[in-house]
Amino acid sequence: MKEVIFAGTCGGIGISHVARDCDFAKTIGFYKNEYQIHYILDGERYFYSENKSCRMSKGTLSFIDKKKIPFTNVIGGKFHERVLIEIEESWLTSAGTVMELDFIRFFQNYHGVFSLDETRRNQMEQYLSEMEQTIQNNIPFACAEIKKILFSVFLMVLKGEGIKPEEPDHQKGKMIRYVKVSEIMSYIMEHSCEICGLEDLAAIFYLDKSYLSRIFKEVTNFTVNEFMNCQRIEQARRLLLNDSLSMEDISKKLGYERLSYFDRVFKKHTGTTPLQYRKSKKNPGNRSI
Repeated sequence: MKEVIFAGTCGGIGISHVARDCDFAKTIGFYKNEYQIHYILDGERYFYSENKSCRMSKGTLSFIDKKKIPFTNVIGGKFHERVLIEIEESWLTSAGTVMELDFIRFFQNYHGVFSLDETRRNQMEQYLSEMEQTIQNNIPFACAEIKKILFSVFLMVLKGEGIKPEEPDHQKGKMIRYVKVSEIMSYIMEHSCEICGLEDLAAIFYLDKSYLSRIFKEVTNFTVNEFMNCQRIEQARRLLLNDSLSMEDISKKLGYERLSYFDRVFKKHTGTTPLQYRKSKKNPGNRSI
């Protein structure tokens, strides 16, 4: 059973508060391939990253570096209640300039799980409650309030609050799948524009395509095609900054046979069309921090 207690977005930040009594492959979120903060209100999960795992229990705060999302998974546990905060890279970069803090480096350095003491736990839960209420009630300057609270979370960690818990032993079967899927992810990230799909990968890694599809979804919460599209869209963002490339050129470079399909996939992942994205980057004054 799953209960979505709250879900909302505000200026490049998505917040979802979910309770589950079993593990699901499908996640609840807004920015599937962006920087993430997890907080466990109750129950437990396991944070798998770089062939290591850590138990996320009540009062743990976890940061996931966008660049390590393909190699990180949050799974397991019979019951959990968690809040997930997802942050667009463009906002982190702009906010870092204003605050004179390198938030991209923050996620690189603090990627992992931190346990908070009772005082900081209460403070964190107060922050999360305020963020939910701010969006829900649409108070004046809601986005500014959300970001002010988020800065407080970053500063709390930068000041040394929170300790890294010990890493438990892995379940052998699960880790074998994790390592194999990590290899497949690395390959997709390097060759996403050359691979046609699941059958190509199955042949390259000498795996049954049904088995590959299943373990990939179990480990990553993505289907193979979803993950491939995530990588292609990241490349599309960069290519769209080059005015000398037409939409057709970019679509072909990314391996999409039809421009209409590229438009549809890009909009699904970003909320805007490729052309609208290109125009927005030409007018940076429209961007909000």
